[in-house]
Amino acid sequence: MKKVLIAGLVNCLFAGTAVAENLDKDTALGMASLMICTTFYAEQDMQIEGSIVGQSMMMHKDAGIEEMIMSKETSEALDAYMDQFKAANKEQQIKICDQAIKFARESDFITAE
Repeated sequence: MKKVLIAGLVNCLFAGTAVAENLDKDTALGMASLMICTTFYAEQDMQIEGSIVGQSMMMHKDAGIEEMIMSKETSEALDAYMDQFKAANKEQQIKICDQAIKFARESDFITAE
C-alpha cells in the first residue's frame, strides 16, 4: 500500500529538478491520511466523511502535490504512519481518520502557490 501512496504523492522520490519543491512532512502525512481514509470510509459506508476527504485529496493532487519531492525523513514518517494505521483497531482508525478530515478542512497547501 505504501508504494501506491508514494506513487500517488510523489512522482520523483528523493530526486528531481531544481524547480521541484520539497514536500513537508505534515502535508505528506495529511495527504497520506486523505488517501487511506478515503478507502477506509468507503469500506465503512461513511459517505459524508469519504466525500470530504476524497474531494480534498483531489484538490491537493490538482494543486500539484504529485510534483513535489519527499525527503528520506518524510518517507520514514510515512512508514511509521502506515504502520500505526495498520496496527490500529477500527475505533482507533476512525480517530486517525478524524485527523484526515481536520487536515482536509485546514490545509493551506491548496491556496499556497
